[in-house]
Amino acid sequence: MRILALDISTKTGWSSLDDGKLVNKGRLVVSIEDFNVNDFPDRSPKYPHNMLSGAYKMACNIESILKQEKPDIVVIENTVKGRNRHTQRILEWIHKAVLEVLIEMKIKPHYRDPSWWRSIIGVRLTNDDKKNNKLVKEGKKKGKITSKHLAVRIANEIFGLKLLQKDNDIADSILLGLAFFKDLKREK
Repeated sequence: MRILALDISTKTGWSSLDDGKLVNKGRLVVSIEDFNVNDFPDRSPKYPHNMLSGAYKMACNIESILKQEKPDIVVIENTVKGRNRHTQRILEWIHKAVLEVLIEMKIKPHYRDPSWWRSIIGVRLTNDDKKNNKLVKEGKKKGKITSKHLAVRIANEIFGLKLLQKDNDIADSILLGLAFFKDLKREK
């Protein structure tokens, strides 16, 4: 059974797994014209068309991956409340555009929360990670370890990869797909 897992954003991480084994992975990137989240993007003369255009470009990119990978199941990481309304808006618009593609292709997506797949995979700080973060909080060290760091570390360990921290969206998609596969096996 082939699972296509998507961590959707303007930098969408995707992966396909066959029976829990990683087959393919990648990142799809779209840029939103005249969109700087720190510079009032809604004041751009191109707003909101620039965001809508970017959302549909990403949906087209994902459609190409769907046709290439031919998945039996598509699992998508749910959105969670963001800190910035503009980044949240583009994220939701991309999700809507992708859903339209899936509906047209007659594919029913499965949405899962990040906390769901992190629980199944066991994404947790180690004691060393906790000590590191304590030192960071006390100002004695730099480099807080986050769930994104953990995802990269775990994906590398499980699949023998060499993902970098900038590849955290790919790592998230890989672990999302693996968690979905493990959950399916558990149900049988």
